[in-house]
Amino acid sequence: MPDPKNSLHAVVLGGGIAGMCVAAALARHMAKVTVIERDLYPDGPHWRRGVPQARHTHNLLGAGQRALDRLFPGLLADFREQGIVDVRMPKDMLAMIPGGWMERFASKHVVLSGTRDLIDWRVRNHLIKVPNVEIRQECEALSLLSEGDTVVGVKLRDRDSSAKTGWGEPYNFAADFVVDTTGRNSKSASWLEELGYGTVEESVVDAQCAYATCIFAIPPDHEADWKCIVLQSTPDVPRQGILNPIEGDRWMVSVSGVGGERPPLDHKGMIEFAKSLRSSEIYDHIRNAEPLTEVYGSGRTENRRRHYERFGRWPDRFVVTGDAVGCFNPAYGQGISVASTCAVDMDDAFEAAGTRDTGRIPAGLAADLRKPIARRVDGAWMLSANSDLVYPGAAPGPLPLPARLVGRYMGRLVQTAVTKGPAAMALLDTYHLLAPPEAVFRPSVVLDVLRGPKSKETAVSGNGETTRLVNLYRKRAKNYDIMSNRLYIIGQRTMHYKHLAIDQLALKPGDTVVDAGCGTGHNLPYLSKAVGPNGKVIGVDFTDSMLNLAEDRVREHELTNVTLQQADLTTFEFPQNVNAIIACFALTLIEGYETVVKNGYKALASGGRWVALDYRLPDWWPRGLVPALGPVIAPFGGKPDMLVNRHPWKAIEQGADKTHTLTRYGGWVYVTTGIAP
Repeated sequence: MPDPKNSLHAVVLGGGIAGMCVAAALARHMAKVTVIERDLYPDGPHWRRGVPQARHTHNLLGAGQRALDRLFPGLLADFREQGIVDVRMPKDMLAMIPGGWMERFASKHVVLSGTRDLIDWRVRNHLIKVPNVEIRQECEALSLLSEGDTVVGVKLRDRDSSAKTGWGEPYNFAADFVVDTTGRNSKSASWLEELGYGTVEESVVDAQCAYATCIFAIPPDHEADWKCIVLQSTPDVPRQGILNPIEGDRWMVSVSGVGGERPPLDHKGMIEFAKSLRSSEIYDHIRNAEPLTEVYGSGRTENRRRHYERFGRWPDRFVVTGDAVGCFNPAYGQGISVASTCAVDMDDAFEAAGTRDTGRIPAGLAADLRKPIARRVDGAWMLSANSDLVYPGAAPGPLPLPARLVGRYMGRLVQTAVTKGPAAMALLDTYHLLAPPEAVFRPSVVLDVLRGPKSKETAVSGNGETTRLVNLYRKRAKNYDIMSNRLYIIGQRTMHYKHLAIDQLALKPGDTVVDAGCGTGHNLPYLSKAVGPNGKVIGVDFTDSMLNLAEDRVREHELTNVTLQQADLTTFEFPQNVNAIIACFALTLIEGYETVVKNGYKALASGGRWVALDYRLPDWWPRGLVPALGPVIAPFGGKPDMLVNRHPWKAIEQGADKTHTLTRYGGWVYVTTGIAP
């Protein structure tokens, strides 16, 4: 608390997150802090008109977490007690950035995901416990009061339901320090112009994003090793979406269109819109989920930067911060973190000035605060604005050469960041506002960016295990069939087992069959012949290099009834009413094999067949010798624990009306057939 001799009174305009953070910071140095809020706060975690974005997704980044924990000790623990979710980034995320699916790896970065209503409510509960803070609700600021070049207060008015205008008469309210945190609709620019300080310069980047958001119940049978899905847009596919976990075991899902595309504001339309994103991941998870709210829309999403730091003259004892200085496309989730870190900078400035003990505010302190605030805004602007500049018409006019070069560099950085490395770490550090903007230009990062993406095509939506398998098969695709044939040396008749599995499909001319995990396409000629020219064969695999070889096989054999698709089988949407599905030596490698089997059964026609050929651990094999299998199965991506813990044949049996299993090679190899109900 300030020294008893300290009689300073600060006024904070705006009682949102930014205003509450500033009030907490100033309360350490001022005798009294008054927060002026135009709205009447709801009694609990509920929406209010003054926070229109509250119905959309919100993330609290690393820098914001640190700032809030400093300003409101115990708040982060409070958040978690209320159900706000920790999301490790990118470990807990399926993130498709412009460069492709981002590799999932462990890092220091965690985002907190919850509703804005709950976040505001808990921050407010902490602030009202600060004894020298008063919140005046239903009160509006009309203008600044000044004497010379010093702001000495504000002109206010209170809501009055009996008045014709709904507001009472204006009155003057004295203050020793005034901070504007009123957000996008701040009037500071016009107030300063009226006081003779000139017109503020603005930078605007507007990709014309429009949002639709709905909260869904997480289905009771939902199981996954991820918590969040992010599907970013590109100029070619100007639609994006995010599925965030929030308190109460719910998902908050936002989809948006860029460049004038607007998602529908009804449940059916929104879900169909999600189907059109760069991946069907979000659609697949919400199409059968229960919506818990209406679909809410938002259309004001421009990045807007007000350059108050460029003013030559600046009124003393007046500061503008938060969204009133820089507001960003909400897709990047940076607003709360920028506002809270700016409040910490304010706390540091007054601490250095000794205001708490002296009761004095040094001349020029307010003007000096513009620099750290601008720097915070610049950090967020580097990512949000430059990301949006790739869309036609986002900038109001031609960009200068330096801006174009930075934009191109950032675009290549994001392309490179799909895999773990200096570019990915710099992107995460700057996104979380834990590193300055120039961190993306460090030598190690520049070198990584110049090298470019580590693979021509990265389509890895799964976890780190999936990434490992994809990279392994990219390296070994060319020699995969040779390695398989070498197993004959130890008595494994791999190709014979595949033909045995194909026989179990009982295919007829005109049938449609899916080869799930088709690899190099060994099965395709045989499947193609079995279904005939009027049938259809769909080969699906996760690895581009394997599919390239399958394409060569299709061309070589002139298989006109075969189509190939690169996809993650755990999220692949099987065509409806197919007659058969086969997976050869694939399901045991997939952590989500049960999901693959379940989705396959949903697509099979009645009487259709699900056939799995794979390895299993025989009952007679000593469990103590399981680790010895590692060198044998490692070249094909297998691990000993997979044989112990993954049982695809059981999943086939569970979903079937009838089943039968054939075993070969002493019980090491099985062919299980399930007939769909």
